[in-house]
Amino acid sequence: MASLKGNIAFTGSLGNLSAYSRKDLNNIILRTKGGASGKVIKTAPEFVNTRRVMSEFGGCSTAGKHIKLAMTGVTHLDHRLFQSRLNAVCSCIQKLDTISVWGQRSILISQYRNLLQGFNLEMGTLFDSIVKHPLDYNINRIDQSAFVNIPPLYPNIGLYVPGKFSFFRLIAVLGIVPDMKYNAKLKKYQPLNPDIQLRRVQKMTDWFGVATICEEQTIDMQIDGETNMTDNDSLILSIGIEFGIPLTASLIQTVNYAGAAKILALA
Repeated sequence: MASLKGNIAFTGSLGNLSAYSRKDLNNIILRTKGGASGKVIKTAPEFVNTRRVMSEFGGCSTAGKHIKLAMTGVTHLDHRLFQSRLNAVCSCIQKLDTISVWGQRSILISQYRNLLQGFNLEMGTLFDSIVKHPLDYNINRIDQSAFVNIPPLYPNIGLYVPGKFSFFRLIAVLGIVPDMKYNAKLKKYQPLNPDIQLRRVQKMTDWFGVATICEEQTIDMQIDGETNMTDNDSLILSIGIEFGIPLTASLIQTVNYAGAAKILALA
């Protein structure tokens, strides 16, 4: 892989070269075209291992998308393409399946929930470096609810502000993540529980001044209605922090590219 520098910049195809940009890089990436055709890769015996790798990569990508969906509400609090990191965790979980054949190994998140706990999203500063005091929380699978208890936050002691911001608020998200299994008939990965309803609930606190003491508070949330959850599905609890600046005496604008979030726990 090469990168393009200088005054000549383009994206797309040019002869045998393909140029593209990435969100996490400033330079334009160059690569050469070529290799076996898609039809050959899908059918030729010599590419059987390639197909296995592609199949399992697709499963991890699908699982990562479901996790990201369950975190919607705090997913904007990361300056990188963090789904690739989610996919890497899913790949680790996938490799722990010693029963299924290579190319069809399941992604049983419900059996390895601890591997996702503490997963970070950040804009240069981790959540635990901003909110320094540990948070008390609990997830109840029976009624699909959760709470996060925020201790009193004292400026420059319990709360570190990584910038010239005037206000902050906290966001909690509770969502559902299914286990993924390869469907041999459809030749793709699908939720092990096909009846799961992928829903989530999000709660925000009020805006608080960064220079004043933020009193103790609790964020309660519950997913309403029937979700058809089974033991093959997990509830995922995430927490994030946003910063804001005042536009008027009563209007606060969220600062883009500031804040952080993390996965607190799964149950």
